[in-house]
Amino acid sequence: MLVLMYDVGANDRQRGVCDHWRRPVGLLLEGLEKRHPATEERMQVTAGSSASCGSSTGIKVHACTVAAAAGAAAGTAGVIAYAAIKAATDRQQSVYSNGEVSPALQATGAPHEFDRTTAGNRASKQGVVASWTRPVVIASKGLEELAATLRKRLGSEEFPEAAGPTLSVEYFTSKDPNMKFNWQRVVGRKIIFLFDTVDQSKLFEQLSLLQALQGFAVPDGGDKESKWKTYVDQGKYSWGRASHITVVLPWYRPCQMERTSRWSLSDGKWTNGDPQGQWLDVPTAQYLARLLSTPGSVPPLPGPHESLDGMPLNPLWRPPLELLFVELHEERPISHSVSDLGATIRMERFVPYFLDKFKARKEYAGTAKTFVLFPDHGAYVRYVDSVVNRLKLDADHILYIKKSRVGEKTEIEQNLFYETGEEDAEGNKKGGQKKAFNAGDDVLIIDDFTNSGGTLFGAVNLAKGMCPDSSGLRVTIFVSHLVAAYDPGVVENLKKKLHALGSQTRFVTTNTIPVTTDLLKNDPQCQVVDVSDFIAELVH
Repeated sequence: MLVLMYDVGANDRQRGVCDHWRRPVGLLLEGLEKRHPATEERMQVTAGSSASCGSSTGIKVHACTVAAAAGAAAGTAGVIAYAAIKAATDRQQSVYSNGEVSPALQATGAPHEFDRTTAGNRASKQGVVASWTRPVVIASKGLEELAATLRKRLGSEEFPEAAGPTLSVEYFTSKDPNMKFNWQRVVGRKIIFLFDTVDQSKLFEQLSLLQALQGFAVPDGGDKESKWKTYVDQGKYSWGRASHITVVLPWYRPCQMERTSRWSLSDGKWTNGDPQGQWLDVPTAQYLARLLSTPGSVPPLPGPHESLDGMPLNPLWRPPLELLFVELHEERPISHSVSDLGATIRMERFVPYFLDKFKARKEYAGTAKTFVLFPDHGAYVRYVDSVVNRLKLDADHILYIKKSRVGEKTEIEQNLFYETGEEDAEGNKKGGQKKAFNAGDDVLIIDDFTNSGGTLFGAVNLAKGMCPDSSGLRVTIFVSHLVAAYDPGVVENLKKKLHALGSQTRFVTTNTIPVTTDLLKNDPQCQVVDVSDFIAELVH
C-alpha cells in the first residue's frame, strides 16, 4: 500500500502551499486497499485512486490529487527519514567534532578521517584499475546468451563452472531474492551490465545489483565470529567499487511512456481528447531512467578502514555510470530526465549499422531499384539522414505513409509520399507521391519496433498493390526490436502473415528481445541479427 501521509506535528516549512487548506490524500495501489489502523488515526482520506496499468505500464493519477499531496510528502515517512538522518549527523559530529574522535567511540578503531563527503554524484573518469584490466560482462538470465557472446567479443575473462558464478540469484522460501556476487571479480573493474527490462519481475534485483556495484562493504574476516554482525559499528570493513559501469539497455520496455497526456473518463472509458482532463499519465520511461541513474550509497558510519580499489574515500569517489540505449523510441525526454544525476546518457541507433550490412549483401539491387519505406512520418524523420548517408538514395526513393491516431484508433492513408528537402514560400516541405513500383524493385521497410506487425504488413500490401507484377517485388521488413506483446502466440501469427505474403518478403530483426526472437530461428523467411558486435564496438 502506498499512502502519502501528513504528520500534524511536522514543521510548517515542510508543507506545500495547498496543504494548509486541503486534507491529505491516500493513494492506494489496486489490490492493496486495506489501510493500516494507524493511518486512519492520523489522517482523513478524502479520495483514493487505483492504478490503471496496461502493457506499456501506464499509470494515471488525478492531477488535483497530486497537487494536494505535494505537501504531504513531508509526512510520517519524511519524519522518520529526517530522524534517521539527524541521528546519523549527530553521531558523525560526535565522532568528528574538531577533527577528533569522541572518547565513546575511540574503542571502535574506526578511522576518524572518513566524513561521508562525496565528490558530486559521481566521477567523470574511470578508476585506475580499469585501464589495464578487461571488462566484466554481467546480465540477468534473460540476456545471458547475448552476454556470453559479448564476453567473447570483448575478450573478457572466462571462469570455469567449478569456480562459481560471478552473479548468483536464488530465492528464499518467501520468494524474495537471495543475491550474491563475487566481489573480487568486480572490484576496480569496468562493468558492462546488460539490463533486462522485458522481465519486469527482475527489475528490483537488477537495480539492487547496480547499486551494489557502485559501492559495497567487504567485512574483515575476523567478524566471522560474530556472524558478520559487528563490522559496521566497529568500522572493520573495506570499501569496494567498480571502476566504471556501462548499463546497456538493448530494449527499453517503457519507451512509449516518455510523456504525459490529460485524460478524462467518459462512460467508463479513458479518452485523451478533453483539454480539461483531470488525470495524467505517469511517464514511467523517465522514472525508470532516474532509478537506473541513482548514485550508489555512502559507506555506513563510522566508515571503512581502507579502499580496495585505490580510489579515494575522502571525498568519497563514485564510479562513472553511463546508460547506453539501443534504438530508443524517443531520446530527448529520457536524456533530459536524468540530467541532474551525473550519469552519461548514450543513445545509439542500430539502423545505420543495419543499412551498411544491407548494402553489403550480394543481392543488393543498387540505388536505382532500391526504395526505403517508413510506416509513418515520425520514422521517416528519425532515419532519413541515415538512409541518405548510408545508401545514397534520391529523395523520391525514400518514402513514408501518412498515419494519424485518434484515441486508440489509427487511420492510414493509402498513398506513399516523399519529401524533396525544399520548402515552398509558406515554409511547407515540398514533396510528391510514389505512384508505382516495377518488377525487380527492392523495398526496405524500416521501423524501430513492432507489437503486432499489422502496420508493417499493411505497408507491404500497399507497395505490392502498386506493382503490376507483385511477385516480382522484393520486400524486406526490418525492425530493431520485435516486441510482439511478449507473446509467443503473437509471434506465431506474425509468421503466418509473413508466409502468406510469399517467399519474396523477408522479416529481419535483432536479438534484443530474446523471448520473441528465439521463436524466429530456423524460419527461412526470417533473420535475427546478433547485436553483440554492435554493442562491443560501442563499449570497447
